[in-house]
Amino acid sequence: MRLALRNPWALMTLRGKVTFAVGAVLAAVSVLLGQRDALLLGLLLFLLPLAAAVFVDRTRLKLSCERKVAPGRAAIGEQMTGTLALDRHGRLPVGVLRFEDRVPAALGPRPRFTLQNLAAEWSREVTYTLTGNQRGRFRTGPLLVRVSDPFGMAALDRRFTATSEVMVTPRIVPLDSMGNAGGTGSTGEARPQRLGLSGQDDILVRNYVRGDDVRRIHWRSTARHGELMVRQEEQAWDPSATVLLDSRTQAHRGSGPQSSFEWAVSLTASLAVHFLAEGYVITLFGADGPLADPQLGDLGKATSRREAITQLTDVTLADATDLSRAAEATLRGVGSQMTIAVLGLMSSSDAAQLVEMHRNQAYAMAWVLDVDGWANGATGTDASEHGSAERTPATVLEDHDRAVTLLQEAGWRVVRVTSQMSVNDAWVRMTRMGEVL
Repeated sequence: MRLALRNPWALMTLRGKVTFAVGAVLAAVSVLLGQRDALLLGLLLFLLPLAAAVFVDRTRLKLSCERKVAPGRAAIGEQMTGTLALDRHGRLPVGVLRFEDRVPAALGPRPRFTLQNLAAEWSREVTYTLTGNQRGRFRTGPLLVRVSDPFGMAALDRRFTATSEVMVTPRIVPLDSMGNAGGTGSTGEARPQRLGLSGQDDILVRNYVRGDDVRRIHWRSTARHGELMVRQEEQAWDPSATVLLDSRTQAHRGSGPQSSFEWAVSLTASLAVHFLAEGYVITLFGADGPLADPQLGDLGKATSRREAITQLTDVTLADATDLSRAAEATLRGVGSQMTIAVLGLMSSSDAAQLVEMHRNQAYAMAWVLDVDGWANGATGTDASEHGSAERTPATVLEDHDRAVTLLQEAGWRVVRVTSQMSVNDAWVRMTRMGEVL
């Protein structure tokens, strides 16, 4: 059974419709004036778009497409290659095929290409380049195909259904080893000299428990915390770290790839990958709790390199107004030896919660972003385009400075980060703070 012809007018392009209309008018005028030669020309112009529409409609475009993007995961700024393998089987040749692959703007311009003067059967492979300009998960495709006649009088659009998922991960910067802050220790090897950032003064301690030998009381830590603290017994070197990313909307400025939040995600990813390579067990937290599954409100779980990158690829800004949920989750979970925090705009209450998180841990490091630099276009972007040109009130900035001082007084090593600093610069500043004097 033959399929009914589609509406020829709907298949005609603008060129075809104009030609059809001109031909109809010319034929009608020629009949009235008795001009036979003009009548033949008018009929030709009138029938040509109709014939093109029939040709396009009756062309059985049995076209198959296999698509892939390699690599499927790439960091911001890296390039990926999309490949389309096209095969056509049919009885009639095709005049012109125009292709357009749907690609999100975050991956670059949409690739367009044309194949013409094609036989009834053929195979082609087309490649194009994608660039990851923004962190996240994206889907390329489906491929759009436009069939047209050689004169461009009629066209028919068709669409494939297959798509490909692409993951653009945060930019990860390789970091040099912090010689006295971590190591590649293995289970069963006691390495007490690596438990602190400042040498022997930072001995791993815990709260005094009734029955502990008073000779193990660590008076320096007792004075710092205001309660009895004792040296922990030497134990196997299985280092662990809690990594906290301040993902609150109110704590960041700017939007898109040039925002303070994206810079913080890049630093957090670089730190996570670095400490995992150094042998640490890492647990990732955001403002809403564990990044692994914030909806469950669980205690967080250790993550692998791949999982950490995936979690930080998917992380988004949260509506939380403070860090209480993250602090509660870390306090309920299994204690780690170190707290690592990448923070935005803070308040004194935020700092108090962070100090509580650090109470039973050996040491803590924090990178605090001066987010107004991102809001005011210091990274080379126009803040007014991102809706973040408003200055932070002076009272909020003063409270932010008090929060930083509170962390420092509680034993945190704090690096103030400006928008002109690179991730590596921020890391180097921290490593220098950890040098043994």
